[in-house]
Amino acid sequence: MQANLHPIKSGKYLGIALAINIFIFVVELIGGILTNSLALFSDAWHMLNHILTLAFAFIAAWIAMRPISANRTYGYYRAEILAAFLNGILLWAVAGFILYGAILRIQQSTEVESLNMAAIATLGLIANLLTAIALSRLKDESLNIRGAFLHIIADLLGSIGAISAGIIMLFTGWFLVDPLISLLIGALIFYSSGKLVRDSVNVLLEGVPSHIDVTALERKISKQNGVKDVHDLHVWCITPTKMCCMSGHVVVEGHVDKKKLIKTLIDLLREEFGIDHTTIQLEDEGYPKAIGEH
Repeated sequence: MQANLHPIKSGKYLGIALAINIFIFVVELIGGILTNSLALFSDAWHMLNHILTLAFAFIAAWIAMRPISANRTYGYYRAEILAAFLNGILLWAVAGFILYGAILRIQQSTEVESLNMAAIATLGLIANLLTAIALSRLKDESLNIRGAFLHIIADLLGSIGAISAGIIMLFTGWFLVDPLISLLIGALIFYSSGKLVRDSVNVLLEGVPSHIDVTALERKISKQNGVKDVHDLHVWCITPTKMCCMSGHVVVEGHVDKKKLIKTLIDLLREEFGIDHTTIQLEDEGYPKAIGEH
């Protein structure tokens, strides 16, 4: 599977992205302090979040490589989901800090060194472009890395906003644009992190993956020759890209070739729904049911 390439392939590109973001974070943080720009200072802390995101992705990917054991029958793939969830929560905290600072700055406008701000924000834009290029090859490997990639794309807009604010202030002297851009960046962070948190929570709660319609899946199974009913159907995944699972009870007619039906269902679920880990119980009518079945 692609996950086995994490220590070699992913490590290379995540390392490049980390180095770029660490360098630009230091530059923007110092620049924000020296130029008195809240927008630049906000973008620097957003950059710090990218550093943590990339570090989480790298560490979680390595943990996920640990083999399946008697105590971890699904392995450690969920480490990536935990990292993605923690990253989303951290993003919300950062966004709250930025929005609070922007509101205070709106109430009391402060002069900003606009030219230096725009120049430093340009470095941030270049860094985001390079990081996006590095992560674009990995974005489909895990929810964690996809989240990092989407945040980088969102931060491209933040850098463009900081550059625009610097140019506007340079030519107009309207310093209120700095906190207004910060409000935009804060809202952007909330928006970009919302889907990441929802997706990771859905996986942790073993919800149905977003790309699977359970009603359509049940209908497909029910239409197979020899199938009379389907019940106690469950669909979940260990991560959105690894080990999509399904379990269910299928009531069959007495004359059905059960071995052939099982193979047909396994192939159907894999090819049409991307489910690669199935547990199917074939049973005749009148089989006893456990208390928790539905």
